[in-house]
Amino acid sequence: MNSKAQVRGIVVLGTAITLVVSLLILLLWGRAPAIASLIGGSISVLGARLYARIAYRIEIGPPAALMRQHFAAEMVKLSFTLAAFAAVIFFYRQVVWLALFGGYLAAASAYWFGLLIKFDGKK
Repeated sequence: MNSKAQVRGIVVLGTAITLVVSLLILLLWGRAPAIASLIGGSISVLGARLYARIAYRIEIGPPAALMRQHFAAEMVKLSFTLAAFAAVIFFYRQVVWLALFGGYLAAASAYWFGLLIKFDGKK
């Protein structure tokens, strides 16, 4: 299995889930919740991209070095996520919280779906 194709597939799946959920929320509840959902999903997708960029810089190497990369990637992702939510709290006070966290969780679910789907890089 090509790990870069798998990671890319999960990020693309997260983006697609974000767009679909935001569109459904737009149709059901309106513009403000849809924007909040899009922001939440974007935080998740950008965090996943940061993680992938850091964790997969080196794909073959000593196990300890690979683990350090993944730990560093997780810390950067967590820091980015907390900073992004703090920025939303500070700059967008009228945010619809349920939609924001719903969009985030929907996009984050792409990882779990990615465990069930094999992305092989073929179109």
